[in-house]
Amino acid sequence: MASSKGGNTTAHINTLHHRLYHALNLGFRVCDEKEKKWKCTDIEIQRHVVKSISAFLDCFSRATANNRLIKDSISDIAGALVFILGCKNRAVVGLAANVVIRLIRIVPPSILHSYSLDLVESLSPLLSCQQFDVSLPCAVALNAILVNVRETKEKDAWKILEDAKTVVSVVGNLQNFSEGSMSVEWFQEMALLLSTIMLKWPRSRYSVWHNPTLMGILESVSQKPDMGLRVATLKLYSSLALCGHGANELLDNGKPMLDMMISCMEESSPQNARIEGLKLAQRLATGNRECLKMINMCSESLVKATIRTMGKWFLSSGKLEHDQMSLLVEACKLALITRWEGKHQIYFWKYRISETLLSLVVENFHSQSLDGYVSLDEEILVAEKVLNANYLPSLRSYVWDIIGFLAAHCEEEFDSILRGDELCLNFLVTCACLTFSRSVQKGYQICQNDIISASHSESASRAVLMMIYSPSKYISSRARVTLSFILEEGGEQNLNSLVNFLRYIPSSGGYILPNILQTTVCLVGLACYSSIPQYASFILRNQGLEILLSFCSWYQRNWENIGASSFAPSPQSTSEKRICCWVCTEDWDNKDAFLLYALLALAELVNHSFSEQNHAIELSVKSENLKDRLCTTLKEIRDETYGSGPRWYAAHILSYLGYYGFQHKLGKRLMGAYEDEEFSDMRLVFASGNSASVNKVIIAVSCPMLLPPKEGAHSGSTILTEKSQRTVQEIRMSANVDTLALVKLLEFAYSGYVEVESTTLKKLKTLARHCKAKVLLQMLSRRRPKWGSPIPGIDLTLALTPKLIHFSDVILVPKETNVAGFNCCMCSLTSPHAHSHRVILSSGCEYLRALFRSGMQESHLDRLNVPVSWLGLTKLVSWFYSDELPDPPSGCKWNNMDTEAKLDELQAYVEIYSLSEWWIMEDLQNDCAHVILCCLESARELSIKTIELAASFSMWKLVEAAANHAAPIYHQLRDSGELDELDDELVNLIRTAAVNFSQQGG
Repeated sequence: MASSKGGNTTAHINTLHHRLYHALNLGFRVCDEKEKKWKCTDIEIQRHVVKSISAFLDCFSRATANNRLIKDSISDIAGALVFILGCKNRAVVGLAANVVIRLIRIVPPSILHSYSLDLVESLSPLLSCQQFDVSLPCAVALNAILVNVRETKEKDAWKILEDAKTVVSVVGNLQNFSEGSMSVEWFQEMALLLSTIMLKWPRSRYSVWHNPTLMGILESVSQKPDMGLRVATLKLYSSLALCGHGANELLDNGKPMLDMMISCMEESSPQNARIEGLKLAQRLATGNRECLKMINMCSESLVKATIRTMGKWFLSSGKLEHDQMSLLVEACKLALITRWEGKHQIYFWKYRISETLLSLVVENFHSQSLDGYVSLDEEILVAEKVLNANYLPSLRSYVWDIIGFLAAHCEEEFDSILRGDELCLNFLVTCACLTFSRSVQKGYQICQNDIISASHSESASRAVLMMIYSPSKYISSRARVTLSFILEEGGEQNLNSLVNFLRYIPSSGGYILPNILQTTVCLVGLACYSSIPQYASFILRNQGLEILLSFCSWYQRNWENIGASSFAPSPQSTSEKRICCWVCTEDWDNKDAFLLYALLALAELVNHSFSEQNHAIELSVKSENLKDRLCTTLKEIRDETYGSGPRWYAAHILSYLGYYGFQHKLGKRLMGAYEDEEFSDMRLVFASGNSASVNKVIIAVSCPMLLPPKEGAHSGSTILTEKSQRTVQEIRMSANVDTLALVKLLEFAYSGYVEVESTTLKKLKTLARHCKAKVLLQMLSRRRPKWGSPIPGIDLTLALTPKLIHFSDVILVPKETNVAGFNCCMCSLTSPHAHSHRVILSSGCEYLRALFRSGMQESHLDRLNVPVSWLGLTKLVSWFYSDELPDPPSGCKWNNMDTEAKLDELQAYVEIYSLSEWWIMEDLQNDCAHVILCCLESARELSIKTIELAASFSMWKLVEAAANHAAPIYHQLRDSGELDELDDELVNLIRTAAVNFSQQGG
């Protein structure tokens, strides 16, 4: 006879099924809708039903869950369990919760999904029960349901959890944990449930990381030797780190946590502990700033643990076991922290990362020797065999990305730290170059639907690019030599195909890329080929420069239609994509990568054409038409909102044409103060008798080497001007200082940008080197930008520090006279105020410039009253000194602020908005409007108060914008009576906005 589980016959199952329904029939009731539902409050009947369900489920396993009897009974079983749990009878709910656990383990989620929300609603309130035999199985059951809840039901599930205060209950349970009175299993299951909730619902995270009591308990528990407690804590920390604010909270006092995390990665730890430790480290490294914060506390030990995990594994029957592969994948994901520059880079080389990576490429690598390869030709033959073996293909893309990032962040003198790892590195370079050359040879045969093959091609191509453009002369030279050798046969033919493919894109009239992967390989290929002189000449002869320039222009026109450029495996899982509150530094290989690759190739061609050996080509490149197109396109890229990589390389290429630096709004404002004697306090007198008036505070921040040493300050003469009683220090320059070079250096110091003729270039470079102007010197020397470098900006906030406070000549006073906790570290004044500088204020505000020049009494005072709050004044000062208006709290912090706190933040921006209209500061007003409208978008309930506040300042544009944000909730505002507080004119304005909103389809 047929059986279902453990020898249970069909007859036995039918008997238990009959008994089940005999018990269930005791509780069925006919409801108003004439639908039969299970409703019985008798405890003994409930217990009998639970036992009958348990006995029936004992006959089945997941393999036999498709049995007709169990499928037909699910609805009645789930209905009974939901009602029994909802009754909260402590004598039976623990038994019922355990039955739910068994039900979930047996019945597939696809069958149970219809009842998941009802089960969540009945289980959630029981978590606050003080009986462990109730709260423990409820936590296990609820976690099992939430893990499998469908995305379409997540919103409803969160509403249930929120109404039941589930997070509050679980946090309370964890806060009450005592190792002696509560089992480790109880803590683990509560932690696992909370971790699952935080993984799926970002709104749950704030109440956890913002709870200092819980965070203290977690730190204490994590230091205990019990590995079960440590793993549970790691899971909680990992879920918290999905929130950027939570990650920063963890890292602020993170040394004990990081030590525990790294100890769990060690080989002696259980598999699950090692994986959780690696996952936590990955999540803490989501952003550059947070990654460096972590690295500064544990760089060497973290890298050591990562490399040991990547390098210590073994094959079973020629295959890698699943658990070992999972561990390797997580370690490789963590090793992608090499994308960030930092001191961890040196430790990857110290612990022989090349050897470790090679063991993931070459089967039985440790039993082989690389010493026997006497020639590059022989090494290439061996590398071809290795690549054909296709060993551990799922890890190959990680290998190329890791070695590529390491090459990109090497220092010039890198070869001195290889320490015998050269052979492994050389072989990796050869394998990467071979993979790249194969991708180029495939051409149109590249299939982007084959994700693994596509990711190999894309990541290997990018790795070769990073090697060739590496600051390390050793790696760069090795990559060029190897690639040149590989490309000897058929190199120009393949190159011609790349040029023709790229020529087709802008000429086709289309607005999308024909093949993303092929375009990536094509552009990377041209960038690599262009770095090799003989191929650069070939590209130039075949109009490669014009074709690349046309592609850049096409990209600018179609930027919005171009998607992602990467097929490499994402370092984030599905749950990790639900991050919140992270402000991540952009990766050069993500944003506008196509444009970056094109500009890399363009930079090499321009460099090649301007070299001394290519005068004929130089003349063609310098033809006025092409030069004008080149300048126009590059300036647009440099000055627009493209990624940092394209902007850097656009500026790099422009340096060949006499343009150096980046044009910033703040720089343009400061240039207005340059040579303005009204606010200058230092005059540089040249041997020729000419002079330049400058401002010490600006020079002190942007080029301090130009200031005279303190001990020599008295050697210059001092002039007291009659108009404003200002003291101007006069410094006589040596006859050896070139006047024009110094003027150009001053222009760069003020604006971050300068145009220089070739005749002045050498003298300016010498002066920039002496004055340690690193950015300018890099551009004058035409050195390639280092991979990942941010755009150098102008930031004068250093002028507000105690070190430079003696340059301050005006104090800004807000309308508030008393602010709790205010303390000035620069002077003895106790009332709120901000030290500032007239030259910086006047450069950003025509009103203040006119005021300070007016000669009126106010122009001579050292205090200026500003009609904004203290919070508003701090934001205003930040804008003057950095051209950036500080944002209000974001994400979880903003969402969890009460209405009054949000209004305080919003009021500061409304005050500045009003002031900027009076002071005629249009850019600042636009910035304020943007922030205000973004706040209203996320908190429409603030619209009424904003309308009132804006109306009180007679800011009608802002009133109208706020009314538009209130329009979707007009009926709610009207019914709640909030509109009663407004004038009829304002109510009519909101009503009109609501009508327009409705007519436009809502």
